[in-house]
Amino acid sequence: MLAQLFDAACYLSPDIRRFLIRNWFQYLSALDKDAYMTCMNLGYVSLDPHTEQLTLNDEDIHNHYCLQMYHHVVHTIDLEGLDVLEVGCGRGGGASYVKRYLKPKSLTGVDISKNAITFCNNFYHHVEGLHFLQGDAENLPLADNTFDVIINIESSYGYGRMKHFLAEAVRVLRPGGYLLFADYRNSENIVTLQKSFLDAGLTILNNTCINDNVLKALDLDHERKQQLIEQKVPPFLRKVFFYFAAQQGSEMYRWLKTGMVDYRSFVLSKSTS
Repeated sequence: MLAQLFDAACYLSPDIRRFLIRNWFQYLSALDKDAYMTCMNLGYVSLDPHTEQLTLNDEDIHNHYCLQMYHHVVHTIDLEGLDVLEVGCGRGGGASYVKRYLKPKSLTGVDISKNAITFCNNFYHHVEGLHFLQGDAENLPLADNTFDVIINIESSYGYGRMKHFLAEAVRVLRPGGYLLFADYRNSENIVTLQKSFLDAGLTILNNTCINDNVLKALDLDHERKQQLIEQKVPPFLRKVFFYFAAQQGSEMYRWLKTGMVDYRSFVLSKSTS
């Protein structure tokens, strides 16, 4: 019930939505003192048996399915030597993966949560070329035409005004730059989401429904997440975590399964002019 009330409150107004999501992630960062949750998307598994498996270092294995989401979202663009921005970097696990494995020239992570950014600056200080700063996705504290690529994964559902974020993304991207995006919406809102990209002046190069890939990851990662929730989360909040983690048996899992919630990945480009 608490999870459903939280979700319903998020739709009362853009400002309430921003306030609740910001404070939710502030709490998550304060709760996870042992750095178990450095990457928190729902995960991705390729359903193509010929897809090459993602090879990770030992310290990254526990985030395997979450990092496969990053790989899926960014793999069509060669990031080597580019300036990359992640908006909604959370606790930095994805940004660290991209910087260490895919070799962009620089990677800047921005998140609205002060606790998350403090954690990132402490935990990843040894990764050369990786920087984090607190900032609002709808009012980025960054100069025009600064980045070649923006990554935005499972973050935009918490924004009050999507058009403000997209205007900011277009502003800070260099001409010909890319927005690499993945998130979920209620199925009836997918057309609205696509229209918002076009209205912002972005070109849709790729648009893929990945519900089945996400569900496969949720199934394979269920036991690990279940144990983490039971060991680390206070009992009165566990049902909320089950919901937001889309654990088997949760409404979120069911909605993904039935298609009521549509999870999409997009490759978008800014005009070269």
